[in-house]
Amino acid sequence: MSQELYFNIITFDLPDKPITFYFSKEKIGNAQKLYKTKFPTNIEDLFPGIKEENPDFIYTSFIYEKEGYLPLKLNLKEQPTDLIKHYYNWRIKKYFKSINKLVDKNFVKDNQIWVGNKLYKNNNFYKYFKFTVKVQIKEVSEYGELVVSYDGMAKVFKKPISEIIKYTSTTNLNNIIYKKRILKYHKDKQYIEDNTKAYAVLNNDLRNAFKIKPEPKDDSNKYINYKQKIDKFIQSFILSDDFKAIIAVNNDDYLPVEINRIREVDDICNELVFQDGVGRVPKSDFRKLKPLNPCQLDNVHFFFIHHTSYTKEVATLQKLLEDGTSWYKGLNIYAGVLAHFDNSVNIIFDDLENPLPQIKDGIKKFKSDPNINYVAIYLSPFNKHEPNLEKKLVYYKVKEQLLYKRIISQVIDFDRFRRNQHKFIYDLTNISLALLAKLDGTPWQLNVKPKNELVIGVGAFKNTEENIRYVASAFSFKNNGRFNEFHYFSKSDVKQLGNALSDAIYQYVPTNKTPEKIVIHFYKDMKDEEIQPVLEMMDKLKLPCPLFVLNINKTKSEDIIAFDQNWNGELIPISGTYINIGPKDEHKYLLFNNLRYKKTVQYPSYSSYAFPIKLKISSPTPEALNDSKMIRKLIEQVYQFSRLYWKSLRQQNVPITIKYPEMVAEIAPRFESKEIPPFGQETLWFL
Repeated sequence: MSQELYFNIITFDLPDKPITFYFSKEKIGNAQKLYKTKFPTNIEDLFPGIKEENPDFIYTSFIYEKEGYLPLKLNLKEQPTDLIKHYYNWRIKKYFKSINKLVDKNFVKDNQIWVGNKLYKNNNFYKYFKFTVKVQIKEVSEYGELVVSYDGMAKVFKKPISEIIKYTSTTNLNNIIYKKRILKYHKDKQYIEDNTKAYAVLNNDLRNAFKIKPEPKDDSNKYINYKQKIDKFIQSFILSDDFKAIIAVNNDDYLPVEINRIREVDDICNELVFQDGVGRVPKSDFRKLKPLNPCQLDNVHFFFIHHTSYTKEVATLQKLLEDGTSWYKGLNIYAGVLAHFDNSVNIIFDDLENPLPQIKDGIKKFKSDPNINYVAIYLSPFNKHEPNLEKKLVYYKVKEQLLYKRIISQVIDFDRFRRNQHKFIYDLTNISLALLAKLDGTPWQLNVKPKNELVIGVGAFKNTEENIRYVASAFSFKNNGRFNEFHYFSKSDVKQLGNALSDAIYQYVPTNKTPEKIVIHFYKDMKDEEIQPVLEMMDKLKLPCPLFVLNINKTKSEDIIAFDQNWNGELIPISGTYINIGPKDEHKYLLFNNLRYKKTVQYPSYSSYAFPIKLKISSPTPEALNDSKMIRKLIEQVYQFSRLYWKSLRQQNVPITIKYPEMVAEIAPRFESKEIPPFGQETLWFL
């Protein structure tokens, strides 16, 4: 059964006839500010000599005649794309505001429209569905394009902020609804004249302050829910006569994906090598085909860190890990970890509210034998949703202290174990997998021939408490995905990032000689100052190999995706499908990575319905991009590296070159020393 793929795009025509815009060199009243890349191609007709003057900005009222603004006829089809997009974004915003909808901007400045859910009944909150309408010009068609996406929902307090601040601090406020506008409280509070008419949008800080439980996780088919939401939005607004009078929508259906844009990775990219054969699905194959390489360390001793009242549960957990059940056979048989439990060195605390001092003291006094590899099982009294930051930080600080003692750790949510002991074997499968990887074992490997190439991954994590984005870099020295070391540093530290990338190359070459190619997987577009140290190191080492940079974006919904309208109504495209989503000469792609294969009849209920990731491939030597076979291999490598995630048996859609660094960047900045102890750079301790 062949795929019938459609983008979440509605197309429109640009006007054939010239239209008149109005411009001024100075801002007079309300106006739109245009940067010089948006100046009309014929702006010299209105302002002779302006290109020589080279001002950074001019101003426009667009189609509205206004005192002090001069008219200029424009053929939109001949104008800069950025100007066209600015104009249509302006029209879209005005339209939705005219029908009393809330309009916000997302992080890339596209219009986000909030539509109230009239069916939602709650005494404390209103609910809104959020939709983004992104304007593109001839990216994947010959027309203007409206990318319509569903961005999730928002809840707004029914009581004004004048009431809710009786129970919480204003520091917990962020987005505020005031007079049909979405404002940032701390940035825009000068515009809030009456706090009794301003309403707070629920955020994590307010959720914690009011002890509101998070929304339950929805594991259903997100493609179906997503499409149902945008179907209704498009039908209600985009296809209305009033909207079409502003933007000339030329087709009421989604834009089909052209056949020549669609490719698939080689089927062998799905294959994983285990001890007893080749598989595809770790959730079943890890148990059936056994780990490729069991734990490589001798004398592995486990011990527990727990509260005095947890003794009974500790004994139960130990028995499960040692002997297992009829399905989960224990650490040794299931994961190849031959473990001895030494309860004589357990660290036990009696303060449930503040366990850290006792745990730190216990770790400090821990007398380790240099011939033993220790693993600590920490039964934490605090879960990952703990609202108290100090309690939440105990997890990170315990890990840090253990790393200084060269001790691997595994944290288990005590309350989750206590409440679900009969179901906890499913957690233990993932825990056993992660422990094997931490102990230098190999759960599985890619089915690829060894090649002399270097892949460097750079990922990021934003710490919401501190509002700082930390960056971690992970270095892979083999095309089968084996990694050497990890670092992390602040986003702003371009020099440190450049040095880390250069050092990865410098360390690789003496042992492996000249690589066939160097590939960088980066979590965003790579700036010139970030890539320059890499080029300098390659020049210093006289490396003639090509360098490729892949920007890998894991944005979940606020962008272009595609549906398969020809597969049981489930909509999810075949795994390994990749689609060119830019002009023919650009290398921008959607890559689908899931558990739907060509012979799949029904999508596995235990798997996530992952949205595609976006790839953008570039190179300092543009001619290297002319090799279509190389482009395919680069995309296949991203696809395969996502199958090396050893924290969970569930399939991931993001490659570990991005995911692992992100995990390091989430944890390491919470360490007291703000650094990773040396032992932590030798192991996959963060899994």
